[in-house]
Amino acid sequence: MILSLACSAPVQVYLVPAPRELQILGSGGTTDEPELISAETGLGPEGYVLEVGRRSASITAEGPAGLFYGQQTLSQLEQRPRVLIRDEPLYSWRGSMIDVARHFFTVEELKGHIDLMALHKLNRLHLHLTDDQGWRLQILSWPQLTTVGGSTEVGGGPGGFYTQEDYRELVAYAAERFITVVPEVDMPGHCNAALASYGELNPSGQPTELYTGTDVGFSSLWLGDETTLRFVEEVLTEVAGLTPGPWVHVGADEAHETDPQEYKAFLQAVQPTLSGLDKTLVGWDEVASAELPEPYVLQWWRSEDNALDGASQGASIIASPAEHAYLDMAYDGSSDLGGFWAGFTDLEDAYTWDVVPAGVPPEAVLGLEAPLWSELPETWEEVEYLVWPRLAGHAELAWTGSRGWEDYRPRLEAHLQRLDALGVAYADEL
Repeated sequence: MILSLACSAPVQVYLVPAPRELQILGSGGTTDEPELISAETGLGPEGYVLEVGRRSASITAEGPAGLFYGQQTLSQLEQRPRVLIRDEPLYSWRGSMIDVARHFFTVEELKGHIDLMALHKLNRLHLHLTDDQGWRLQILSWPQLTTVGGSTEVGGGPGGFYTQEDYRELVAYAAERFITVVPEVDMPGHCNAALASYGELNPSGQPTELYTGTDVGFSSLWLGDETTLRFVEEVLTEVAGLTPGPWVHVGADEAHETDPQEYKAFLQAVQPTLSGLDKTLVGWDEVASAELPEPYVLQWWRSEDNALDGASQGASIIASPAEHAYLDMAYDGSSDLGGFWAGFTDLEDAYTWDVVPAGVPPEAVLGLEAPLWSELPETWEEVEYLVWPRLAGHAELAWTGSRGWEDYRPRLEAHLQRLDALGVAYADEL
């Protein structure tokens, strides 16, 4: 609910994401730094109460995350009007995914993205670290994954990879901003970079050729050999050891070259491996066919039926429907960059959609995540063009829910000035 109370002069507050409750008390509030107060609010660990008076400001929260999010809101208040805000997130999972496998992006570029995520109160950074075109995370027990598999990318560029120290640095940087990194090692499909690195992962015993195209669904781990099982266990053990967060994403999408029964048995073996590492398995919505026991997390991207099947098995659901959440789709037919296989996604389409899949109990939905696949964008400026400002709409959906396009549009228009000031290469599509 937004309330505008009588004051000496009209005051407009343009916040993205919008707070759940806002009272405008007047103009000309304090410009001092706020007092931070740890106290019971009834708003949960991420909620906060922000009060800006004539001479002072305070943020009250039950924990450090709430204090941090209150500061993000305060930073958006131009000229500090006097306000009272009570705010808490609608969903616990408010995510952004960056595909660094098809094209590689640097630690510093990802840090900049983390800063923007924090401004928008997003709290999950999903890194798609491996695919047919590249393996981006150093695995000490299998070093050729990066020296060979990380040596190229879509189009034949030089690729690159993160050392384990790079990854730890990213994880720590994100954690300081209350963002949890969710690493994805895609298997048993989308794995040609691994197959090109180690011949013993193939039935022939010979490595495949490195791949720089954009086709999907043509690769599979050889699941009938003990070497592959050792490979999977050792890779997941290293990734889990580097990742303090509770989730590891195993992809498991578009495994068209994997026998369906072997696919099912593979995931049923991987899940307890991760459980033994104190991690919860996350997979794209095809994992519903493996009939896994709870707990696991299903990321709905294509099939509402899969989401419903997963929920019936006790899975938690992340909403990432391609037609609304895939940020590599073009804004419209006149856009300079972006795909169209899932349809065009303009700013309104990215903001006005139902996070809960048809038939799925709302309580099963953790939240939403907006993926950016990188077959098409080659530079970080192109990534920002595709991500922003659509991700701002996803951030509001995850924090507040949709208030309708007509309410959101003027706030987004004002918010673009903030992105300008931060030097973000966003698409001016309003």
